[in-house]
This record gives sequence, structure tokens and C-alpha cells, in this order.
Amino acid sequence: MLKNLLKKVQRPELDFSSLKKPRKPNTYLMSPPDYCQYPPKTISPIYEISTLNLAGLFETVALAEPRTEKLGSREIGKDLQVDYVQYSKLIGYPDTVTVRFIDLGEGRSTLAVFSRAHYGYRDFGVNEARVKDWMRKLDLAVKKGAGAG
Repeated sequence: MLKNLLKKVQRPELDFSSLKKPRKPNTYLMSPPDYCQYPPKTISPIYEISTLNLAGLFETVALAEPRTEKLGSREIGKDLQVDYVQYSKLIGYPDTVTVRFIDLGEGRSTLAVFSRAHYGYRDFGVNEARVKDWMRKLDLAVKKGAGAG
């Protein structure tokens, strides 16, 4: 039921450059320094791969997670922004994860990740744990890809 509700709700597209600190602590931000209007909890790593390769690896990681779907994507200049939703196991509450893949030129890239709950006030560290877990898996996928090349 919540899945259908989430798909019907029109949420404004996230603009990282104007992202301000949310009033509720049920979010987690990882980004390059000074990329948003408030400091991230984690600084994003820089990868020696193209933006499209990074986005492809990240999508493989994200969609391998249980109860996770891709909501959509859009190009923003040389960058790519993608929205995913992951539903909680017991009740099915949706959390949205928005990722901006940032082209740094010369085959280098980074990303900004904003994970947030839509219901409740606290998230008991779920969004932080998700971002850190997905990033650990992304790092492994990038290393594995570099070893294959």
C-alpha cells in the first residue's frame, strides 16, 4: 500500500546546491566539501573512473539490496542524478536515496548521496548505515573492476 502511495506522491526534485540541513534528524548526507548549503557527515571519495562507470556500479549495488527500486534519473549538465527507494522490512516505509554522480574530468568522478526517511522523526541510524554499507560495496566493486582491467 505504501509503495503505491509513494509512486503517486510528487516530490520535488532534489537540488544538492540548495540543500539545507533538514529539521528532522532522519537523514544522512555524504558529499564533496562545500557541495551543499550544510556540511556533509561524510566527505565523498574520488574515483579514477568515469561518471557513467561509477553510476553503473552504484546502480548494481543499490538494486542488489532488498526492497530497493530505481525511481528515475536525469542528466544535469555533465552529471547524472538518480533516485532510489528502499522500503523497510516490517512495515514497508519508504526511504529515498538520491545520488548525484559528479564528473571531475579526465576520467575521474565522485558522488553526493542524500538518504532520508519520509515518515517519523528519528531513523535510529538507518540512513547512515545504508549509505556506509552501499559505499563499502561500491568501493569493492570499483576495486574489482580495476583489477579486471
